[in-house]
Amino acid sequence: MPLLQLVIDVSGITATSFSNPFATAAFLFINGGWVIVVPAILWGLWQAYVLYIQLRYDASIEFILLAIDVPKENEQSPKAVEQIFAHLSGIQKKANLVERFIHGYNQQSFSLELVSIGGYIQFIIRTPKEHRDLVEAAVYAQYPDAEISEIDDYVPQLKPDFPNEYNLWGTEFKLTGAPPKPIRTYPSFEHTLSQKFLDPMASTLEIMSRLRPGEQIWLQLNVTPTLDDRWREAGERLIRKLIKAKVEQGGGGVLGLPGNVALGTYETLTRTLFEPGAEERKQDTSKFPTLMQHLPPNEKAVVESIGIKISKIAYEAKFRFIYFAHRSVFDKSRVPAVVGAIKQLNTLDLNGLIPNKKISTKIDYFMIRTRERWRKAKLYYGYRARSMRRGQKKLVLNVEELATIYHFPVMDVKAPLVKRTESKRSEPPLALPVAPPEIQGAVEAPPPR
Repeated sequence: MPLLQLVIDVSGITATSFSNPFATAAFLFINGGWVIVVPAILWGLWQAYVLYIQLRYDASIEFILLAIDVPKENEQSPKAVEQIFAHLSGIQKKANLVERFIHGYNQQSFSLELVSIGGYIQFIIRTPKEHRDLVEAAVYAQYPDAEISEIDDYVPQLKPDFPNEYNLWGTEFKLTGAPPKPIRTYPSFEHTLSQKFLDPMASTLEIMSRLRPGEQIWLQLNVTPTLDDRWREAGERLIRKLIKAKVEQGGGGVLGLPGNVALGTYETLTRTLFEPGAEERKQDTSKFPTLMQHLPPNEKAVVESIGIKISKIAYEAKFRFIYFAHRSVFDKSRVPAVVGAIKQLNTLDLNGLIPNKKISTKIDYFMIRTRERWRKAKLYYGYRARSMRRGQKKLVLNVEELATIYHFPVMDVKAPLVKRTESKRSEPPLALPVAPPEIQGAVEAPPPR
């Protein structure tokens, strides 16, 4: 049976494409190109619509800033802040189709900020106004003597029309490894014998307390409870891979499979003749699905750390850092000091936090001033909006990691200008006299002020 031969003469199309490219595009669109173009256009319009209704929803939410002051004699470890993060995950909501694609609902977030203005340090939480009670309850449950007060936003004081009389350096931090691998967390900063906790935030607070008038450092940790379990599934796959690495290795070699079989037979006979009971021990070992118990200590610690991370509540996060100052006092040495303090949380075999070069305001080549000005404005607007969209890829951090990055200083931290409460809150006496039931209704409430 002769094969059907199809010959397409494209010489006419080629000649026309140079003289009239629009006619060529129309020809290709009519003759099958629409199959690709139309779905692409519809998908783009749909994405634009979803983004529009989500931005409209975000604009309808009223946010407030709460300043948090804890007592000087704070003996709570970061474990208390870990419980706060677990409590705040109560805002997690799985929206239905109407809420997502008609109302534009997207998961609400919190912004936890540490700010130093001329050496004066303040812990701040930005929250939707409707969730103020949730935040206060979470904080007071762990720090009964804390003081919480609403404050104005400090960000608009910096004008984004760069260059001006102020200079700015900023970045976003990114993970050095895969999301399922944890950063170094606060339990590893506790001495095994003395149980003394070496606060990793002490260095950051010390640097921030040394700022001069006209200098400011802003650290911002935006967090959103995540409904996406793909990172956790990736962690489970990574654990299985690490555990089975010792089982699956050792193939090939010079002799290949026959050589391995012969070598295995020789070792079996040797153990049977000279080590009674060795073959039974080998058979017992082979019954295990993995060889976790035979991993080196460092690899076993990696597996255990990944297992701990994926077992806890997690958030998507953006971690931003901005240092700005009047040009007369701008000191770029502040930047490596803060970055170095944050790198205390890094480990070479697990994960860490480093500045993202694609976001950092440092430009090395090509249109340096223009690109630097553009990046400064972009980072500033992302910080001011507390945006989870602007910038690079989101981090995935669990509550233990978040509490390591952001927690209130313990009693041993001596940074002098950290805002703290000066006195403890006292509880009312238990036996306060009350009005008899028959006259309680006659007592009128005071008029509202």
